[in-house]
Amino acid sequence: MIAQEQKPIEEILGYLEGKKNIVIMGCGGCATFYHTGDKKAVDEMAAKLEKEGKAVTKVAMPFSMQVCDTEKSAVLLNKKRKALEDSDAVLVMSCGDGVQVATEYIDEGMGIVKPVYPANNAIGLVGGGPTKFKETCLSCGMCELGKTAGICPLTSCGKGLMNGPCGGVRVDNKCEIDDKKDCAWVKIYERMEKLGELDKFIEMRAPHEWSKCRRPRLFEIEEPVNMMTAMLGALPGFLSYTFSSKPKLEEEGEKKA
Repeated sequence: MIAQEQKPIEEILGYLEGKKNIVIMGCGGCATFYHTGDKKAVDEMAAKLEKEGKAVTKVAMPFSMQVCDTEKSAVLLNKKRKALEDSDAVLVMSCGDGVQVATEYIDEGMGIVKPVYPANNAIGLVGGGPTKFKETCLSCGMCELGKTAGICPLTSCGKGLMNGPCGGVRVDNKCEIDDKKDCAWVKIYERMEKLGELDKFIEMRAPHEWSKCRRPRLFEIEEPVNMMTAMLGALPGFLSYTFSSKPKLEEEGEKKA
């Protein structure tokens, strides 16, 4: 998911200087996990802006409804069409992806031209949880994990080196530019050693295709997923998992050794 944090209120108020009527749009996706776009965050932001004399209309998105998914966000935006038409600005509490999707839809899909501002700073694609997360992927367009024992050099190496360690690895195998961080290429070496695949460590590899990072990257899905069908299809499994008894570690009749 995309980690994010809320911008300082001073920066947000700077965007909204001279603007009275504000539409705040939350996000039920990644921003909800980081409490930067859930209903509570929207309510708190509205209270701060109202304290500054702003008139606020809230567009809180339910959990799993992301701003970046036009099929979902369009439904709620169209319900607030009058408020959008009367607004001086829109504040989107999501990552930059959601801000841009909302901007494009409001402008081109609804024919309403309004300034749209971000309330959050996106940090990157992260994994882990439930409380600690680490950036794990740069979305480079050419995943090399199959060649590096499942450890990404672009995010794990302080210098993003793709072809082996630099000459500055510390004697304790720490990174040259961060003595609290393990050298990514030492970790790759050690994992390959555990897997019995050290021969792969010295294999010559083709250069990374940075051309795949050209922006913006465009995608087209031939058979888009119908969100209602997908949600209904997943519901039985979700209910079964949620309300079923905990799995037993042993079969009935078996005894611990």
